[in-house]
Amino acid sequence: MLTMNKPGGIDCPGCAWPEPSTANLGVVEFCENGAKAVAEETTPDRAGKEFWAEHSIYDLREKTDHWLGKRGRITEPMFYDRSSGDDHYRPISWDRAFAIIASKLREIEPDEAVFYTSGRAPNEPAYMLQLLARRLGTNNLPDCGNMCHESTGTALGETLGLGKGSVVMEDFYNTDLLISVGQNPGTNHPRALTAFKELKENGGKILALNPMPETGLMKFREPQSVKGALSISDKLADEYLQIRLDGDRAFFQALNKELIRRDALDHAFLDKFCSGVDETIEHLKSLDDEVLLKGCGLTAAEINKAADMVEKSDTVVVSWTLGVTQHKNAVYTIREMVNFLLLTGNIGKPGAGTAPLRGHSNVQGDRTMGIWEKMPEAFLAALENEFGFDVPRKHGFDTVNSLRAMREGKTKFFLSLGGNLVRVSSDTSVVEKGMESNELTVHLSTKPNGSQAWPGEQSLILPVIARTDKDVQKSGVQRVTVEDSAGAVHASTGKRTANKDLNLKSECDIIGTIGKQTFGDAFWQPMIDNYDVVRDHIEATIPGFHDFNRRIDNPGGFLLPNGPRERIFNTSNGKAQLTVNETNVIELPKDYLLMNTVRSHDQYNSTIYGLDDRYRGVRNGRRVVFVNPQDCKQRGLKDGDIVDIVSVFDDGERRAPNFRVVEYDTARDCVTTYFPEANVLVPLDSVAEKSNTPVSKSVVVRLEATGRTAS
Repeated sequence: MLTMNKPGGIDCPGCAWPEPSTANLGVVEFCENGAKAVAEETTPDRAGKEFWAEHSIYDLREKTDHWLGKRGRITEPMFYDRSSGDDHYRPISWDRAFAIIASKLREIEPDEAVFYTSGRAPNEPAYMLQLLARRLGTNNLPDCGNMCHESTGTALGETLGLGKGSVVMEDFYNTDLLISVGQNPGTNHPRALTAFKELKENGGKILALNPMPETGLMKFREPQSVKGALSISDKLADEYLQIRLDGDRAFFQALNKELIRRDALDHAFLDKFCSGVDETIEHLKSLDDEVLLKGCGLTAAEINKAADMVEKSDTVVVSWTLGVTQHKNAVYTIREMVNFLLLTGNIGKPGAGTAPLRGHSNVQGDRTMGIWEKMPEAFLAALENEFGFDVPRKHGFDTVNSLRAMREGKTKFFLSLGGNLVRVSSDTSVVEKGMESNELTVHLSTKPNGSQAWPGEQSLILPVIARTDKDVQKSGVQRVTVEDSAGAVHASTGKRTANKDLNLKSECDIIGTIGKQTFGDAFWQPMIDNYDVVRDHIEATIPGFHDFNRRIDNPGGFLLPNGPRERIFNTSNGKAQLTVNETNVIELPKDYLLMNTVRSHDQYNSTIYGLDDRYRGVRNGRRVVFVNPQDCKQRGLKDGDIVDIVSVFDDGERRAPNFRVVEYDTARDCVTTYFPEANVLVPLDSVAEKSNTPVSKSVVVRLEATGRTAS
């Protein structure tokens, strides 16, 4: 643990929070949730053949994600075959497993295959997976980023020419003002709180926008400090504005309009670096103040207070997570946030810029490696030149379109590089049936999960080496690389050898062997034997990776090129684009509410560490719905009542039964639940415009009382 997130150690398998410079490294560089993530990997518990013999797939379907995750590490390859009449997974040899996969890939049409990637996967196996898919002849490369920050990439790509954030760690420390939008760093990025505390110590201010008052943003106790040891907390957010769900765009439009009224704009920056300025300013001036205030749920005084903070700040960072990205209008919201930064000249200077905080530790790196259904021509041409086969150009399926294709029976093969797609996706029951429709499903996993309980006609579970495990191949001990939210690439070397009882293979080994046995190409085996070879191929095909193997020897690795950071905008006209974004306010029918789904503190995406959520006061349970006390009173509900949650969409209603009401100071008309329990309420066809991201943060629901109360 002492070497985690440090040179020569392992990169935390949790979030993608950027690493401090080597000069700013602490004694320890991990958080509570990072420790939980490592504990999950290093557990002594085992899900061996006896476990799979005891539990049929139907039994597994009745188990919770928490229960499944606590069964331990999978010990050997497992195989399910529906035609045999046996409803259990049974042991299978690695050779036989590879033969089944290769046979299926040679049998099907390329676009009948889907290759899914979890953001936990490091760069090297991600690169090899996209190579395998394109060698087959398909661009069907969905990933977890499609469900999370795809809206971010779409909006930033359109406006700034790069779908990544522009800030580095030092910008957090030195900004005058951090605007935190739709995030809960105390749970999702706990190490961020240390950086935010340093920001405050340096004289910076924090403005937080969130429908729920999240403890981690309001106050912070650093365990390593003297004050923290004495249980004395530091205040973080200087101003907390309780915004309505889906109200962020209206807020930034109101803020931008007020800044225009005050003429608090950076005209020199706008004249030199931006286009679309006049149209955007005229549009913002034309917007109705009352509509904007209704849309964000705030008062004119609160907008003015935010404008005062901006006007007093020479530098501003805007940081956001899924509370912004998983709405129907998310792309337009992020474009309006970019408008704010451009109007005030807060792009491309120290202490300023865009800071989307990614979830999984390498979700940004996986995209850089080519895990995307519509990679640009330059990448595809470079791949073709490097490996000598015809690379497909037709755009493939993202995550939602992959699931729609399964729903319609258009896919036959599904491979998951990590992850738990059935459980993290929207419209759970639809996705479960769709996954079953495949002829072969393949899961590269460390532990049992809910997706494995919904196999295709045949299914393989292939147990893999984890981030903390020592990876030894023909050339010796291997290391992998990851890219954090700041675009920094660094190495991770597993040290743990306590898995000798497990019959595991590395992800690179598995993917390379599938490629070798399916196509017979000579280039697979060298990549299996030595991951330096994978990195040589990356260097040859992806800009910014020159001297890749040498530069990851540097403490802290290296930063990838970032145009907006240097005020270089790779757009059609070479300028940053201000955009006109229409205003939209969700009108709720009588007695309906807006629901969003979030993590608990004892959770990392689909991995459930425990059943508590101590920051929100929840103990031993996850089927809860947080409701404003006034909304409860209006509906004749009280704390502890059991309700069914019913969502409504164009195709009908969806029901999630037996949720306990928790009275909580949420924004009015807004309720909050945990995922994956509430994913069943999110329609597969309810997606963000332009990005196709599931709309999990503004679901129209009603609460139906059952007449029961929690005991």
